[in-house]
Amino acid sequence: MATIDIDSTITYQHIEEAKHRVSQHIGGTRSGKTYSILQWIIIQALTKQQEISVVRKTIPSLKRTLIKDFKEIMLKMDLYEPDSFNISERVYSFDNGSRISFINTDDAEKLRGVASDILFIDEASEVDEESYFQLSIRTSGRIILAFNPTISPYHWLRKMEDCDRFTTTYKNNPFLPDDMVKAIEDLKHKNEKYWKIYGLGEYAPNERAIFQFEVVDKIPICDLVALGMDFGYSVDPTTLVAVHRRNDTLYLRELIYEKGLITQQIIDKLSNLGIGDTEIWADSAEPRLIDEIYRGGFNIKPVKKGPDSVRFGIGVLQNFKLVAEKGSQNIINELYSYNWMQDKNGITLDRPEPGLDHAIDAIRYVAMSRLSIKEQSKGKYAINIR
Repeated sequence: MATIDIDSTITYQHIEEAKHRVSQHIGGTRSGKTYSILQWIIIQALTKQQEISVVRKTIPSLKRTLIKDFKEIMLKMDLYEPDSFNISERVYSFDNGSRISFINTDDAEKLRGVASDILFIDEASEVDEESYFQLSIRTSGRIILAFNPTISPYHWLRKMEDCDRFTTTYKNNPFLPDDMVKAIEDLKHKNEKYWKIYGLGEYAPNERAIFQFEVVDKIPICDLVALGMDFGYSVDPTTLVAVHRRNDTLYLRELIYEKGLITQQIIDKLSNLGIGDTEIWADSAEPRLIDEIYRGGFNIKPVKKGPDSVRFGIGVLQNFKLVAEKGSQNIINELYSYNWMQDKNGITLDRPEPGLDHAIDAIRYVAMSRLSIKEQSKGKYAINIR
């Protein structure tokens, strides 16, 4: 009988100790939770014939993290057989019949065909509740969810009941190099919020939040103001948000939030959504994309950006109460995380911190184009200057 030695973190023990079917593993940066979970999964595959699903939102993130770590662990165990890995299907087959499938949730139809004995979702905060539901009802055994504590109180993961929750930090990872330890501990002095989240593994209230908002199960019947679109590709997502209005309340619904979309894919998605001739206000920095989508049959227009347009758009939105629909998880994440910058002395500035603002930019384009005082006053008055 071959002996396999494993150097793992406390997360491996947490999985073994979990009393519920579902366990959440909440960790700061470099806590080693994902690596240890993969080690546990490999041992399960070796011990008994099982179908195991390992999930992230996108294919690039699967390849960059989970598949890379899986291969590294298997090589350290002297178990990896290149011929056992079907690269196109992203399935590794073991001699005893066990299979580990690496799945992305961007392919919604594929989720309905997935059946598993064990399910592991890494960066589960990126996955919407419907995708989790489709995966969970097709899983007969353990479900393991790993994520960082960056999510809002409205996130489905924080509202989940009947699960075990374990928190780990970089201090639980004895294999972390000293320079990485120092970089994390430097956050104590550089960024108090990041230190609490990534250093201590704790949820941190956003005290510099730009927007206050609420979440409802379903948007009530109200007027559609317009659609807002922001463009991305490899790093940032392309987003499409429907902005509805009732009196002084704006209701927000996420329609597209996806990386890697080329023009034809965007046009196809707009067609599938039945957008028709609904007005779309888009990022004027991409005139070619706007023209190609317009030629595809959609009423898309470039937003007019004046000086300091970001703060102007924020100011318009702050005149309204903001409400996100429950299923619009990326909008909720962005509204919760969007905050004012701080200088090196800890003084809050009147400029937003860039980064997680792709849906917010789309919403802002609608606000600037259709909800500013200037835009709402158009056509109301005939003014003569004498």
